[in-house]
Amino acid sequence: MKGSITRFALVLGIVAGSIGAAQADSSPVGLWQMTSFNVPGGSVAANQTVCLKADKTWYSTSQPHWNGSWFKNEKEVRWYGSIPIAQVGNVASMAMGKLDNPTTMTGNYSEWTAPGTPPLSFDRHFTYSMTFLQADCPPPKQ
Repeated sequence: MKGSITRFALVLGIVAGSIGAAQADSSPVGLWQMTSFNVPGGSVAANQTVCLKADKTWYSTSQPHWNGSWFKNEKEVRWYGSIPIAQVGNVASMAMGKLDNPTTMTGNYSEWTAPGTPPLSFDRHFTYSMTFLQADCPPPKQ
């Protein structure tokens, strides 16, 4: 009986380790639905769709000319880029998040004028959540 319990615990440990390794190695490549929330307050700021490509670039399928690069370190995913905004200029953006599981990502997101001299005329901070939609991406919004 004791040997059976030991073998069961060993098998359970191997299975749990395999699941954890699969989640840690999950790729964020594909189309994601992003919802950003205002800081402070938490009200919804925007809903966007973002395509993370295998070549480590990304683009929006809902916001014209919003694009950049991304990288992943274990479960941490960072994506950064820029977008031209009328009456503001070039706005830099950066998201730092965590791949919670293969279909969900959460983190912090910021936008600011670039180049800029403090105090920045445009400086916004958000939290965000993203939900995986599909592996294939439509073209960027033009």
